[in-house]
Amino acid sequence: MVKKITFLLILVVTLQGYSQNKFPERFTTLIDFEFNDIVSDTTKGLPDGRYYTKKQLPDGTVAFIKTIAYKNNKKHGEALTFMKGLGIMFLANVTNYCKGKKDGYYFETDNHTYSKQGYYKKDKKHGYWEISENDTHENINYKNGLKSGAYSSEDNLSGIHIKGQYKKDKKDGVWIIKDTTIEEVTKEVYKNGKLISSED
Repeated sequence: MVKKITFLLILVVTLQGYSQNKFPERFTTLIDFEFNDIVSDTTKGLPDGRYYTKKQLPDGTVAFIKTIAYKNNKKHGEALTFMKGLGIMFLANVTNYCKGKKDGYYFETDNHTYSKQGYYKKDKKHGYWEISENDTHENINYKNGLKSGAYSSEDNLSGIHIKGQYKKDKKDGVWIIKDTTIEEVTKEVYKNGKLISSED
């Protein structure tokens, strides 16, 4: 408890030094636990501004760099995470916020087997998304957090390609499943998520 209070006092004193900052666009450096408390919203009364932290490995190598911005005590603007990869630093995450909610472009990757990108609107997926994991690639459309509109996926390992439509998160209309390894095509018809018919 004493440690927590001491940390908060140090943080408040530190941040007060920047509260009258004539350059609000500048970045304020924070150490790991300060940054984590800010990101998890346990720190209140935070001055508007941009903040960043970095973590170094025992050999001095930078493991990651994270940035975030606040406005009116809420996450606002673009937050970035850079991670150490195989000999390079890479952009691992982009999250845009508006008044504390995810809003705008989003990107996430491990720079090897996995990536996803798309858009949020008021904390819900909205618009076009691409998701790639290992040999599978998906194109998905969302509306207010629900799958809505054209959908397609390709699995390059199995050779299965799928195209169809979603309506309020449920399969709807004609879906085409193609097995490219044997050139077999299956046509399925859905209504409100229920399979109505299927034919090869």
